Amino acid sequence: MLPRHRFSKEIKDQIKQLYRYDNYHGPLALLQNLFWISLAIYLGQSSPWLLPLSILLIGSRQRALATLLHEAAHGALCRSKRLEKFLGTWCSGYLIFQGWASYKRSHTLDHHHKLGDPERDPDYRYYQQSGVFEARSTARFALAHLIRPLLFLGAPQSLKYLLVNRLIRSPSKRELFAVLACQGVLGVSLTMLFGAKGYVLYWLLPYLSTFQALTWFIELAEHYPMIAQAKSDLQATRNRFSHPLEHFFTAMHGENFHLIHHLFPAIPYWNLKKAHRILLCDAAYATTNAGFGGIFMSSNFAPSMWADILSNDLPATGTVINAS
Repeated sequence: MLPRHRFSKEIKDQIKQLYRYDNYHGPLALLQNLFWISLAIYLGQSSPWLLPLSILLIGSRQRALATLLHEAAHGALCRSKRLEKFLGTWCSGYLIFQGWASYKRSHTLDHHHKLGDPERDPDYRYYQQSGVFEARSTARFALAHLIRPLLFLGAPQSLKYLLVNRLIRSPSKRELFAVLACQGVLGVSLTMLFGAKGYVLYWLLPYLSTFQALTWFIELAEHYPMIAQAKSDLQATRNRFSHPLEHFFTAMHGENFHLIHHLFPAIPYWNLKKAHRILLCDAAYATTNAGFGGIFMSSNFAPSMWADILSNDLPATGTVINAS
């Protein structure tokens, strides 16, 4: 595990005040996601020309459900642990084929506790297996890791990673049946409401396409390429400051404050922005953040991650992005 950055006592005391949980932010976030999914289905039903937007919107809100699972797995979603697990399983994780036990082991235990370990951090290993650290020209890098995901050609690899690490390796076989039962209820419901196409068109298709693509770009932006050369946890992760349009599709429930999440995983998502303002009083944190923009489009003056990559300004140890 990477060494931890030391914040002042004053900053840590202020951060401690943010560890306050309730039982309404989580359910409200779920209702918000269901609203956008319902609107997306309405758009798809209204006109076939709106189906691409519908599928994009549903995929983004499936990603938002993954964020609720993530928050619940860290114990940061609700005061009531029973409500928290219900929201993190039947209301989010199971809907996107991710189990509770396997997710906690893969993410909270292995990824967080072994961050930056090329052998034991599953996210780092996934980066290596995907080839982002292989020496190649900028054009070849963009083809493999920008164009292919945009065309959903990287979906099988992403899907395999999610299913293996977040479901199949679950120590609880009962949970596998729970996921299947949840999908069965969802499938029957969508079929009854929208006909035989309902489940495939408005759930499986977005999950296999836009959800996988968004997941790839979001999770690549979380740690690439700094995880390969980081000397501390402050250097291994980035916050994202995206253009409002990009933010709408990629930053649900505070997901853009990923650096803060790794520094203080138990801060509830609704307090991450407050934490960011507090942490800016730390010179090293402020300097690190000054270079962070969005994934494709930034809301500040910093270049986006992909602007850096395509301009050859984002090398990392083990990575050589040569001029085309």
